[in-house]
Amino acid sequence: MYKMKIPLFLLSLLVLGSCAKFDVYKPEGVREAKNVFTPAWIKNLDPAYETGNLPISLGSPLIHDGVVYAGNNNGTMDAYSIKNGRLLWREKIKDGFQSAPIVYENLLIYGDVSGRVYAKDIVSGDFKYQFDLGSSVDSTLTVSKGRLFVHTRNHKLFAIDALTGKVLWSYKRSIPFFSTLQRTSKPLVVENRVFVGFADGFLLAFSLEEGQVVWEKKMSTADKFVDVDMSPTYFRGKLIVSSINGQAEVIDPQSGALHNRLAFTTNRDAYYLGSSVVFGTIDGKLVIVDSSFNVEREVKVSTSAISSMSAWKNGYVITTVGKELIYIDQKFNVISKYDLGSVHSAVFGVVSVEDDHLAMMSSRNRLYLFK
Repeated sequence: MYKMKIPLFLLSLLVLGSCAKFDVYKPEGVREAKNVFTPAWIKNLDPAYETGNLPISLGSPLIHDGVVYAGNNNGTMDAYSIKNGRLLWREKIKDGFQSAPIVYENLLIYGDVSGRVYAKDIVSGDFKYQFDLGSSVDSTLTVSKGRLFVHTRNHKLFAIDALTGKVLWSYKRSIPFFSTLQRTSKPLVVENRVFVGFADGFLLAFSLEEGQVVWEKKMSTADKFVDVDMSPTYFRGKLIVSSINGQAEVIDPQSGALHNRLAFTTNRDAYYLGSSVVFGTIDGKLVIVDSSFNVEREVKVSTSAISSMSAWKNGYVITTVGKELIYIDQKFNVISKYDLGSVHSAVFGVVSVEDDHLAMMSSRNRLYLFK
C-alpha cells in the first residue's frame, strides 16, 4: 500500500487554514454539479491510518452490465449497483489494489498489491483460479487471443492462459535504476507481437507465442526517472510511445526503428479520435496528432498533469493529478469542472463509462459515480 507522509507542522497549517476559512469555503463541485457532473453516489473507502500518513489510491473502477467493480486499500474487491450504490457483494482478498479489474468472457479478473491474481465467475461468484506472481500488479491486465498479459512491479512480464490461469511464458527485466516511478506499462498486443515499456527507459517487442525478445529500443538518455510506463499506442501502422523523461516517438512496430519524434512528453495512454489520436501531457495540455504524425493542435486545459481522457455524454471528461475533473465539448472548450475537495485529491487511474454513467476513484480512496 502506498502512503504519503506529511510533516506534522504542515498538516497543522492545513487544518488551521481550513478552520480559518470555514465560513467561506465552498467546494467547486457542489456549485457545478447541476451543470455536468452530478454525483449519483459516493463511497468513502479510506482505510484506517496513522495521523500524518495518508493512504493513496492508484486504482480504477470498472462498470460492467450495471455493476461497478472496485478494489480498494482495505483489501476487498467490491461490487455495487450502478443505480443506487448498494453493495452487492464484497470479497476479502490478500491486499490492496493499484489497477483496474477487467472482464473476459464470464470472468472478472484482477490483481492486487501482493501479486496475487484472481479470476472470479461473475455469474456464480466462484473463483475459477487464483495464483501468486510475487510482486504487485500495478498496471491493468490485458487479454488478447485468449492470453492474459500481466506486468508486475518487479519488471516481469507474464503470458497466461486467460481461462485456466496456466503460465505460458514469462520474461524478467534487469533494471539498474533505483529512481523509478514504480508504475508499469500496460502490454499492447498487435498481431503476433507484444509491446511493453520498462522502468529502464526501454520499449521491448516480444513474440506472442514464445515470449522471445524481437527488438528493444531505448526511449530516454536521462540518468534517472526514464520509465516507459504508458501503454504503447498503435496508430496508422506505427507505435507512439514516450518516456516520462523524453519526447514522444513514432516507431516502426516491425523493426523498432524511429519514424519521427514529436515535441511533447506524456506518460499516459492515448485517446483515439477518428483520424487523429489525443495525448494528455504532464503540463496539462491535450495534444492532437493527425494521421501524418504531425501535431495538429495543442489545448491547455489544466495546470496539472493529465491522467486520462474518455468520451462521456456529448463531450469528453479529463482527469488530472490535481484535484479537479474537467469536462470539455467536442471542440475542446472547457465547459465545467468538478472540485474533489481535498488538496491531496487526484486521479491516478482511469475512469470507466457505461451509457451516461461515469465511475472513478480518487487518490483519497473515494469512489464516485456520476450520471
